Amino acid sequence: MSGNIDRRGFIRSLFGITGALPVAQQMAEAKGQISFFWCNLRTGHVGFPTGLSVPSERPGSLMKLVAAAALIDEGLTHANEVFECTGTHNVGKEAVHCQNAHGKIDIVQAIGRSCNIYFAQATKRLTTRAFLAKAAQFGLDKPCAGRASGPFPLKPVEPSSLHYVLGLAQDLKPNALQLLRLAALVATPPGGKLPVLFSAENIELPEKEKPFTSPLTAESHRVLSAGMRLSATEGTARKLDSEDQLKIAAKTGTTPHGNKFQSYVIGYFPFDKPAHAFALYAPSGTSQDSAVPKAKEFLFSTTWP
Repeated sequence: MSGNIDRRGFIRSLFGITGALPVAQQMAEAKGQISFFWCNLRTGHVGFPTGLSVPSERPGSLMKLVAAAALIDEGLTHANEVFECTGTHNVGKEAVHCQNAHGKIDIVQAIGRSCNIYFAQATKRLTTRAFLAKAAQFGLDKPCAGRASGPFPLKPVEPSSLHYVLGLAQDLKPNALQLLRLAALVATPPGGKLPVLFSAENIELPEKEKPFTSPLTAESHRVLSAGMRLSATEGTARKLDSEDQLKIAAKTGTTPHGNKFQSYVIGYFPFDKPAHAFALYAPSGTSQDSAVPKAKEFLFSTTWP
């Protein structure tokens, strides 16, 4: 266990003991407002180890999950279609870059390795309207655990879907609890229901919010699950659980913020029998430099029930 994590405070938050909140708030302050949330997929209970502050920022490559689901479910691509990533690709007058040239890559690999070039090419077929319709099915326009939705475009300002797909649009900023729910819905089998997510601080919420049914078909569920699993074992989140103890499926996202970066990692575990989902926001640093190592600290600071 990392020495700078208050194990007792975290365990209290896991089981909804509200007396842990002052300690959790101190933890969040000490970490520069790192925000970590988890939920129990069976009960819907949400834990707030770092306090009740919920950020709402551009989600970066987390939106590739939404785009992949829309592409598959709209019949715009299939799992075996391959695009070539050479490290850069021009969309109109805009150049899209990848950190590495991935070569020929399919949609599962593109999710796992977070390939911008794959999605820049594939989503030329995806309208903004179709992307946002799938985003709404994932609840990115709806409150979560008593928190209002982050900005969601009723009249999109972006003419193409590209900036929405890459999570860079200024008018799409889901809050971290909505992104937690996104991970939880990927973990939910097609046709299955995710319980209303709620905090122990407000047990009346299940009466005000509605359960979500998985918005995925069998094929899109398979693709997103496989891509997130690849991310956690070989891709951008591979350092989250390098010994595969929790059997995590995850997705990372990084966006520029002034002259620095901010980042997310979301996921669920165990991959084969999902029981918990999580989301972490790091206000400074890329996902690999900041969000992933910080999430690892939290995930391994306790024994999960």
